[in-house]
Amino acid sequence: MFALFASSHVQAQTSYQDIRIMTYNLLSYRTTNGQCTGNNNNPTNKDAYLKDIVQYIDADILVCNEIGSQTINSDRILTNALNSGGVNKWNKAEYSNNGSNLVNMLFYDSTLVGLKSQVAIDRDLQNSSLVRVVDFYRMYYKDPALDIGGDTTFFQIGVAHLKAGSASANEQERGRATLAVMDYLKNSVSDEAVMFCGDLNVYSSNEAAFQNLISYPTSSERFHDPINTLGGWNNSPLYSSIHTQSTRSGNTNSGCFASGGCDDRFDFILMSDRMVNDPSFNVLYVNNSYETIGNDGLHFNKGLKDLPNNSSAPSAIIDALYNMSDHLPVAAVIKVAKLGLGIAEENTQMEFHFTNPIESGLKLWIQSYSPMQDCLIEIQNIQGQILYSTHVQTNESGFYRFSHDFQYRAGVYLISLTQNGYRSTKRCLKK
Repeated sequence: MFALFASSHVQAQTSYQDIRIMTYNLLSYRTTNGQCTGNNNNPTNKDAYLKDIVQYIDADILVCNEIGSQTINSDRILTNALNSGGVNKWNKAEYSNNGSNLVNMLFYDSTLVGLKSQVAIDRDLQNSSLVRVVDFYRMYYKDPALDIGGDTTFFQIGVAHLKAGSASANEQERGRATLAVMDYLKNSVSDEAVMFCGDLNVYSSNEAAFQNLISYPTSSERFHDPINTLGGWNNSPLYSSIHTQSTRSGNTNSGCFASGGCDDRFDFILMSDRMVNDPSFNVLYVNNSYETIGNDGLHFNKGLKDLPNNSSAPSAIIDALYNMSDHLPVAAVIKVAKLGLGIAEENTQMEFHFTNPIESGLKLWIQSYSPMQDCLIEIQNIQGQILYSTHVQTNESGFYRFSHDFQYRAGVYLISLTQNGYRSTKRCLKK
């Protein structure tokens, strides 16, 4: 992530914050959908199940599918399931919808991360409406140094609930949605980590919708399966340990829950290329952290509570998973760079300060102990590419005030000053 500078001074080491992300299809939460009603899919019971599951997983970010279309539904989850029992740290995104009665939502630990912005993709590349919107949330780590002018790391989370069904028309609809996703990323997201989560309803990694994500022509914009387990997942015992649907083999609560036992991999957390292939990137997937909660690999075509006993989680959690939804949640851990106050290399010859983060123009205040000397100012992106450079000269008091338009994309940049062979570098955040 950091450029290597020609200097005899020691560069600061990067530290990271672990963040656990969880994706979960909540099965028609507070909406009548098909055979699901308030009686056989009781929301009060589901609140209690979800509370126990989230606390067991110890999630920091929860993304959900199949919440009913009224805003009060996500408020209810926030109050009854997440911020309950003395917990008061969870916040949520805004609702987005295109007329579906099943929507996505993102909840997050507001002491750890923040939500900067969100976008809803509701049309394909031909400007036709998608069955359901795909939501993208731009998050940032709440670095403790933010309050004193420090930097932070941004990352994006996409959440989708693609069209269900094995018919050709359903596959085509899923393909249209993922092409729209990749087009959005290509044109609107630059050099930030991206995760793509949710119920994708794909039966095989060869399906066009999934290939759009993992084999996109621009390799840097492709997604990766963190566990690298591609293939024909549907009804194959080879993938029994990663299947996410269904939690039941026969008792469907009057048709509300899917039956047939665990035999499909519908739910995913995919990671962008650099998160898994570039160890110097500022957001990284933590190896071996990806897990399908409640799947012990021994219940292919069986329900979670069928024999043999499922010991992959406490029995109370297995019960909660069984009763909450016909999907299993998936969780993974990422580590996010703590950017702190910068990466200033020790320099006793010069000091410089600026307002951080930068919302419009950059204003530098430079104080040098070598008056009337040339000073090189450079602005670089996080990969170390020089975007701007100029030479200035401090006055007789060793002072100089510098301004620059700073018309760059939002993100993290490096500001370097060099004078008399001494160099200092600090990070800045452009909002």
